[in-house]
Amino acid sequence: MTVYELYAQVAQLGFESSLEKDEDGDKRFYFAVNRALLQIASVRPAAGVCVINHIALPNGADIQSYDAIRCDGELIYSADHPKAYSFEASGNGTATIEKQAEDGSWETLFSIPLSGVVFKRYRGLIQEDGSFVSAPVRLRFSGDYLFSVRCVALYTQLAGGEVEDIPPFEPFTRYDMTALCEDFLAFRNPPIQDDEQGKMLNQDYRIEGRSVLLLPRDAPGAYKVIYRQIPQQLEIQTHVEDDFTEIQLDAELCSALPLLVASYVWADDEPEKAQYYLSLYRERIADIEMRQKNIAPVPFRSVNGW
Repeated sequence: MTVYELYAQVAQLGFESSLEKDEDGDKRFYFAVNRALLQIASVRPAAGVCVINHIALPNGADIQSYDAIRCDGELIYSADHPKAYSFEASGNGTATIEKQAEDGSWETLFSIPLSGVVFKRYRGLIQEDGSFVSAPVRLRFSGDYLFSVRCVALYTQLAGGEVEDIPPFEPFTRYDMTALCEDFLAFRNPPIQDDEQGKMLNQDYRIEGRSVLLLPRDAPGAYKVIYRQIPQQLEIQTHVEDDFTEIQLDAELCSALPLLVASYVWADDEPEKAQYYLSLYRERIADIEMRQKNIAPVPFRSVNGW
């Protein structure tokens, strides 16, 4: 169905050959269609797929823990040739990045003042004169007062050369699907598939909020994320009679779309007519959903286990 075909059908529902234009032309019609597309797409959501290659950066620190460690004096983490650091700290103290000299002594590269009563994240590149340090490095925490640190990482590999590319050291890695997929609307259920084995997963991951996927750090691999797509929104054209854009809906949903658009178009001017077409739309959708349920496969397992 094209946009103009939809326009003509909606006009015929009002026993007219065209709809009344407002001062902005056909904007009212386009607004109604875009609103209807968002609603009707939820009946049979289009599925999008995003494959996430989940690889956690190796933490080279000799002490690794996600739990908070209290420090009253000095606490030291060491690693061979790390390129970046990341940690969280609460309280007042100092974090010092030091490199080991040829004689075995430790030379200060830079220091980071710590302050605040809540945990704050610190991260940065470990460089000297613009180059990564080719020597053992240690991260030394010290202070005159009691403070706490957690999730300390000394990364030996990086995904990029900017500070923003340094991830936190956490049990789960966060992936915001709205940043990865422009057409992301919501997760399907279940949303995750092991892309290597092709199995749907119902555990060992978390969903945070509406769009953030958390994958465990210790389970690297390729994961196929299946999500509901935002339906294509129409661009407003000057003359709808010349708009032959194909509407991205299947034939069954297209058959119900004119009824829903009509209910929006006449909602203000003729509420009784709008309500009538809305009731017809709901009947049509109920019929589509019923037949959709009837064709769903019924899972079973034989007595022999297959």
